[in-house]
Amino acid sequence: MLRIFQDEEKKRKVMKQAKQLWDKSLQIGKNGLEKGLKASGDGVKKAWNGMREERARREREKAYQEEYEAQFRYHDNDLTFEMLISADEAKVYEKAKRKLKEVKRLHSDPRVHMEWEAKKYLSLHDYFTAKIDHYIKRRNEDPLALHRAIRYCERQIEYAPVAKKAYQMDPYNFGLPQHPGYNGLIHLYVEVEEWESAIRLCTQAKKQGWQGDWETEILRLEAKVRAQ
Repeated sequence: MLRIFQDEEKKRKVMKQAKQLWDKSLQIGKNGLEKGLKASGDGVKKAWNGMREERARREREKAYQEEYEAQFRYHDNDLTFEMLISADEAKVYEKAKRKLKEVKRLHSDPRVHMEWEAKKYLSLHDYFTAKIDHYIKRRNEDPLALHRAIRYCERQIEYAPVAKKAYQMDPYNFGLPQHPGYNGLIHLYVEVEEWESAIRLCTQAKKQGWQGDWETEILRLEAKVRAQ
């Protein structure tokens, strides 16, 4: 071994081979470490995504868990309607009923009575509008707010036949206004490119007579579907 190192050429050759072996062993170790870290990172990422999905599922369930306290009923010659309402919604409606009784006691004009009869039914419609506005503004910062916004849009759309009747019975109102529930849910569907669901709601809102340029919106959405 001593004679090898006495020969400069052989010495350089041996040192070069040793360095190559060393570099190779380092690279093998590095590759193994990188694979281990990648596998570990993939596992953490998978676990993190699973946790987020589970949290979103629980938030959706929480948003849809409502304790209904009463049943709202509406009936006339053209419409029979029933809907479960929460304690807060029942309070809003009872307050509107008391206000109508007070108006009837103080005013004899039947047109005023009809105006406040309409307001009684629109109290729930307006309550849903306030909730939709509140939660839609917070949808990007709070996943639960998004689910609640969707839920209140759906609630107001469910209640739409009664709201339509209320607007029609008001002697001081002419025509139906825009409908926040339809507009809000259509907008949310468009944000996630659920074009067909948005078209379905546009068609429904148009059929019920709510204000909006529905024909133009439907054509625009149909073009989105064709472009997919």
